Amino acid sequence: MHWRIIFSILSLSLALAFTSCEALGGGSEEEAAIRKKADSYAKAFNRQDPKALANLWAEDAEYVNPRTGETLEGRNEIEEAFQATFKEKNNAKIEIKISSITFPKRNQAVETGTVIVTSSNEEPNQTAYKATYENRNGDWLLTNVREVDLIEPVTNFDQLKDLEWLIGDWVDEDEDVRIVTHTQWDKYKNFITQKFSIFTEGTLELEGRQLITWDPIKGQIRSWVFDSDGGFGEASWRKEGKNWIVEAAHTLTDGRRASAVNIYTPVNQNSYTWESTGREVGGELLPNVDPVTVVRKKD
Repeated sequence: MHWRIIFSILSLSLALAFTSCEALGGGSEEEAAIRKKADSYAKAFNRQDPKALANLWAEDAEYVNPRTGETLEGRNEIEEAFQATFKEKNNAKIEIKISSITFPKRNQAVETGTVIVTSSNEEPNQTAYKATYENRNGDWLLTNVREVDLIEPVTNFDQLKDLEWLIGDWVDEDEDVRIVTHTQWDKYKNFITQKFSIFTEGTLELEGRQLITWDPIKGQIRSWVFDSDGGFGEASWRKEGKNWIVEAAHTLTDGRRASAVNIYTPVNQNSYTWESTGREVGGELLPNVDPVTVVRKKD
């Protein structure tokens, strides 16, 4: 295809895209106007001005209270609701965090994000919201707002924090074998996750993952491990003085059962020792593994 024809098609496509964007009102000026409205909303709320807040809504606006399910219709009902809120919580403050602003129709905008409400003697309350605006005679006004309370995620950190010294990258090596372990928290600190790799003479021989968490039914720390050979196992953890005693059971790829008692002992911030006793594979006792020192990997 001749380059002039290609250029003409590309130019037409860009022109159509630009025209479509303008028709829906999705330019940077419109987005800036919506962000300015959100900022005005937060400022009016934080100075507890129900009239100013209500004026940001259209006359026929609708708001659904996420906690009561009550629907407020019209600017007057919304203003009265704000008056009642400020009377009950005379020091309430909000913080708005916008996630996105889109323009699905001509003269319509949809803003999504989260709102954090704080007041004295109460835990902060966080909600996700969807706010719909319409451009009425050149002014963007709220026509509908819906919110969903966000529940603070549960965390097992208090039960697992004594194992926080494990977080980081560790190396255990001698002349023939090198074991590298990467340990980190998950997002909400409900799990400690480990990824390990075992190299023999520089060649990757085995790798796997371990999850450590709190079992609320058994009331103890437990872990599960899965390796690249198809083996898997589980263990229970308990602390005795400085030592962590880990009673582990494992199923090998060939179906044999293995078990051991592994002992982790923190030495300092950058090292710990590991040893293994009571080792058994398929009913056969194996020699103990004397303590070895595992060190924090250097950057």
